[in-house]
Amino acid sequence: MLQHIFRQIWAQRKYNGWIFIELMVVFVLVWVLTDYAFVMLHNKSIPQGFDINDTYLVTYGIYGDKTSRYNPQESDSVKIMENLDLFVRKINEYKDVEYADLTYLPWGSVPFSGGQNRTSVKKYNDDDPTEAFAETKNVRSGDFFRIFRYTSAKDGSWERPAGIDLYQNNSILITRKVERELFKNESAIGKTITADIGDGPRNYVVADVLNDQKRFDYRLPEGGVFGESPSATPDNLTGFGVCFRVKQGTPEKQFILNFRKEMTKQLRIGNFYLKNIESFHQRKENLRYELGITNEVRTRTALMIFFLLNIALGIIATFWFRNETRRSEIGLRMAMGSTRATLQRQFITEAVLLFTLAVIPALIINYVIARAGMIELNIDLHRKYETVVGSPYITQHFTWRFLVASLMTYLLLVVIVLFSAWLPAYKASKVHPVEALRDE
Repeated sequence: MLQHIFRQIWAQRKYNGWIFIELMVVFVLVWVLTDYAFVMLHNKSIPQGFDINDTYLVTYGIYGDKTSRYNPQESDSVKIMENLDLFVRKINEYKDVEYADLTYLPWGSVPFSGGQNRTSVKKYNDDDPTEAFAETKNVRSGDFFRIFRYTSAKDGSWERPAGIDLYQNNSILITRKVERELFKNESAIGKTITADIGDGPRNYVVADVLNDQKRFDYRLPEGGVFGESPSATPDNLTGFGVCFRVKQGTPEKQFILNFRKEMTKQLRIGNFYLKNIESFHQRKENLRYELGITNEVRTRTALMIFFLLNIALGIIATFWFRNETRRSEIGLRMAMGSTRATLQRQFITEAVLLFTLAVIPALIINYVIARAGMIELNIDLHRKYETVVGSPYITQHFTWRFLVASLMTYLLLVVIVLFSAWLPAYKASKVHPVEALRDE
């Protein structure tokens, strides 16, 4: 049967040639969109590395001496720090709050803060020039890990890093990505590294390794180092806020409304006052919108859906016209005893074979596009087709990424081709043989 179908395709090469070119171009274009979707879905499926569910940030304001509510008796350094401690304690004692902590905010220490501070991390006193680049996270206490639940790669718990005092023994935590880049398959725990977490390059001892973390949903994980936070003083209080976690399942909007209503007066302590409260989910959405990520994902998704619908309609129309030109052939075959099911199967097989043949040169074109580095994703640092040695992520292995994206494209389009060939073939097979032969 296949040999007969190949002969049919060749005999009708005048019509099939244009269909062949159309299917080849369509495959190339859809492959570009599918590759983008594959990278996005792949990156989205990677665990974030922390948990922002049920987490909130309270920022405080401090009345200055030019405001009517300023109290000069509360302005000495001792009183300021006592009032700040009371401010944090009142939040910690509020209903449904599990953990609350004064947290250093600048340079991306907390999730979805917008900014980031990156440092070079190297092995201490080693001739190996290998270095890793990582985001710095300044941690004031173990409650940071209890709130955001960054997990240890050793046992998957957040309790383990929460029990490490980063102010003792020059301790530092790194993520798996940093460990892989510096130590390959060896454990980094107990080893000494050099990094700058805010006070210039210093030597630190790795106390634990955390699971990989992502800055955004659609990006691959980046390296991270977690070191001690600057101490809060009357001179740098604007760089701190209060992060806290509430009991699981606490309704976000209602909690924020109740918190503002019940705590605004209670948090009027000395010259401190409640400035704002927001969930980290809302901070995440705001940041995605500000950086254009939300708009880009929506636009590309809409374009992909629109493009695929147009492709499907175009392919249906193409095969419909193709079958209409073969009405006499259909009538003749039915007059000679071919069943409707046989005719439908033949037309569908012809379409799939023609599409499969068109895929071969399309794959070559796609390979050239990928090798030339013409595929880029604006919201992903790891956007190019390249193989990253030691990476556990399939999107950083050229061959596997190319094969997976190509297979996804083929399966997607073969479904469209099957439907596009079946519908007109089904309609054509319903025609009475005498009516079809009349066209001859």
